[in-house]
Amino acid sequence: MNSACRGRTSGPAPLDVRVRRFRRGRWEDLPEVAAREEAVRVLHPGGSADLWAWPHELEDLALGHVLLDCSPCGTTASCSGERQEDALGDRPVPLRAGRVEHLDAPEGRHCLRVRLEFSPAGPAVPATTPRLGAAALLARMDDFFAEPGLWDGTGSFHRAGLFHPEKGLVRMAEDIGRHNCLDRLAGFCARQNLEPAGHALFISARITGSLYAKARRAGFALLVSRGAVTSAALTAAMSQDITLVGFCRPAEERLTVFCDSAGRVTA
Repeated sequence: MNSACRGRTSGPAPLDVRVRRFRRGRWEDLPEVAAREEAVRVLHPGGSADLWAWPHELEDLALGHVLLDCSPCGTTASCSGERQEDALGDRPVPLRAGRVEHLDAPEGRHCLRVRLEFSPAGPAVPATTPRLGAAALLARMDDFFAEPGLWDGTGSFHRAGLFHPEKGLVRMAEDIGRHNCLDRLAGFCARQNLEPAGHALFISARITGSLYAKARRAGFALLVSRGAVTSAALTAAMSQDITLVGFCRPAEERLTVFCDSAGRVTA
């Protein structure tokens, strides 16, 4: 596996707590853990955004959030995380590199300043989106969930993976919020000068309209989820030649191709 994938499960330890659990007609006291989720303020040229996130490797998160939600198409827009206006009609935005600086903040809170670099002159050559067979998609999803991760022991984390047909799983991002996972991948791609369109996006969450819009702004054209696909995501994908695969569940040996006018899922 690519070395960029390693080290994901390091970071702050979960919070140890004592809880009461009711199970099978009786109460019991037992130890439990709660995943760390802390406030993150991101400062950028157009203003600021307030996020809640797993407090580890926040540079990719901050950069990706500014690129996807605060400055689409090179302009500054309001950071909402769940933009509604024209969200499903968005086109991919330039994933420019940037400088991320950690600022002083109280314990349990984080503040980062993002300064974007200028876009390179001229449009980049579009990346070719992978074409994969059904068996390959199931195998890759199996690999994706077999990776050790932060869900283990807490049950609180989503994950998103950047899959390349030749390099395999290039990067796996995890966070409590599913949108944060895509921000982290976008920030990673910007830092590493990678084109998301040349990779398949594997995600643990269902493909909703807002998640689809963020993946589209990042530049992905092949989205593969273990969960469902909503009508908003499907309608947008059908109009934009994006491939949506849902219910990709290796243990059940099944997947559902909701939309694939470009023929990216082969026989």
